[in-house]
Amino acid sequence: MSAFIVSDSHINALVRYASRHNVRVFHSNPLTAFRVQDNEQEAASLLLDENVKSVNSRYADEQTMSIIYDRAAPILTAIEAIKAAQCLRYQSCEHSDYEDSIAFKLIEAIIRDAIPRLDGYEQAAWAITDKVTA
Repeated sequence: MSAFIVSDSHINALVRYASRHNVRVFHSNPLTAFRVQDNEQEAASLLLDENVKSVNSRYADEQTMSIIYDRAAPILTAIEAIKAAQCLRYQSCEHSDYEDSIAFKLIEAIIRDAIPRLDGYEQAAWAITDKVTA
């Protein structure tokens, strides 16, 4: 499959979602967390760098890019955040140490945060029980 670098708007929208919902990522030292809120620029750079690293790995390229966090980025719904995070995850996974990166952990944290915000999540059964027949 091909890989591409997502737009700045894509990354900024995910970072804005994570900031608004106070998403935190535990990385390396479990006693400390990377908090997106108040660190939006760093979060955007982390996500872009991992995406670029993936594309460079896939195509044996050496491009570099930078991003400026835009506080006016689109506000995503839970389902939009999940879909955008899954897209970025797919575009960023082309190198061997991706799953050890803070960017990977941040993308997964966004998805984990968004799932319980989906319509119907709270009403859905936690466990599926066997029907008892008489």
